Amino acid sequence: MKIHISLASKIGFLLICSLILIGSDSDVFGQNDTAASERHTEVTINGEKFYINGSPTYEGQTWITSYGGEYPVEGLLMNARLVQGIFDDLNVNTRGQWVYPDTGEWDPDRNTDEFIRAMASWREHGLLGFTLNLQGGCPYGYCSGFPWDNSSFNPDGSLRESFMNRAERILDRADELGMVVILGFFYFGEDGTLQDEDAVMQAVRNAANWVLDKGYTNVIVEINNECSVRAYDHDILRCDRVHELINIVRNIEHDGRRLYVSTSLAGGGIPPDNIVEVSDFVLIHGNGVQNPDRITEISRIVREKEVYRPMPLVNNEDDIPWRNPDQGWGEEGNNFVVSVKSYTGWGYFDFRLPAEHHDYNLGFQSIPVNWQISSDRKWDFFRLLAEVTGSPGTPKIELSFSGSIGESMEVEIGGGPENINIRKLELIINNQTVAESPEIPAKFFGSDIAKDFMKEEHWIKARLTYEIDGREVVVESPYYRDPWWPYGGFVQD
Repeated sequence: MKIHISLASKIGFLLICSLILIGSDSDVFGQNDTAASERHTEVTINGEKFYINGSPTYEGQTWITSYGGEYPVEGLLMNARLVQGIFDDLNVNTRGQWVYPDTGEWDPDRNTDEFIRAMASWREHGLLGFTLNLQGGCPYGYCSGFPWDNSSFNPDGSLRESFMNRAERILDRADELGMVVILGFFYFGEDGTLQDEDAVMQAVRNAANWVLDKGYTNVIVEINNECSVRAYDHDILRCDRVHELINIVRNIEHDGRRLYVSTSLAGGGIPPDNIVEVSDFVLIHGNGVQNPDRITEISRIVREKEVYRPMPLVNNEDDIPWRNPDQGWGEEGNNFVVSVKSYTGWGYFDFRLPAEHHDYNLGFQSIPVNWQISSDRKWDFFRLLAEVTGSPGTPKIELSFSGSIGESMEVEIGGGPENINIRKLELIINNQTVAESPEIPAKFFGSDIAKDFMKEEHWIKARLTYEIDGREVVVESPYYRDPWWPYGGFVQD
């Protein structure tokens, strides 16, 4: 359907009304002090399958391809690499690199707010898991140096309260939505913030105890991202010794409960025996694997190891399907589908290439992040994910403009489930809701507040909030940038 928003002209610029806001962020995000007895989501492992609240993930689901192939999905953990949900940079010399284009400021709480706001839309497409890292990841996708300070740990291994408060908010929302968090503790380039090996071990203890103290039952642990990368400052975080840290986590119990734990290697790597033997699940990375057959081979080799016992295989970092356009996102020839066909969960790693640096709508790892499904390649992934998992997906929202500013624009909503209860449609400029309506189609008429937007570059988007089966879901259009205000039309950046 198309929603036509009429913007009446007044003194030659966009005129907008202020309407009564419906709800607030606090209504959506919930409280941070949920007791363990009130948790909603418990992840367990039975053989090669993940279970949520006693039932296998995607229970009964088989992916049937157009050519008649049938592949079981039940028990897999389909996921995405969304490691920057609590990102901040405590280095005043580099902090200015991450400013939002619509406000000219960096705000770590906004980053977490927008992450949380988008989570239900990911879930509607069948995303049951995501990786969140206490030391983030490269904010440019791939980095040769790490001058910024994005760590949840102090040098002595104690926890930084501001980082953990943001992590708690994300984990709480994941618990509400029935999602599993693969919580990474360390990232190469950032582990140097810890002063020595004792601090690393203390950080592991502190993080594991924090998760258990909070009563989370939807968290599994990835000790560190890619232990095979030589950039780690501490030997205990490298593959030949990281099993020592895995065992620390395995030996921490609260009321007879411990955390499932593993670690990962760089793309194409096969975990050595010392890691597989002590892990509860096996993590695989597919970055740099040019031939999808290698993904199948890695899963086979892991399962054939003498130390392997039935446990889930999860690929939780893979950027190949869109980097090599010949593979695409179809039913054949990309790492996503061959991973599913080899009964291995798959996780998407999306970042902005150097040439895309200024396209804020792209990438899930590049800071600042637009956490919405805001680009074609994000949509390509989530469409295929919904197909594989038998999930309904969400509507897609796009803006189109005609004439000059102050004349008209249309909000087009397509796809997704039909039985949604629309709560409101918002018009947002420079991260401020300037108009909204509980009804569709909507007409917005002017007031003089528009002059507040006359002196700067403008970023505009539409946000739809709806309910389905008692769940609130928020979806947004991509951001559109207007560098000629008030003389010309908007362009998608």
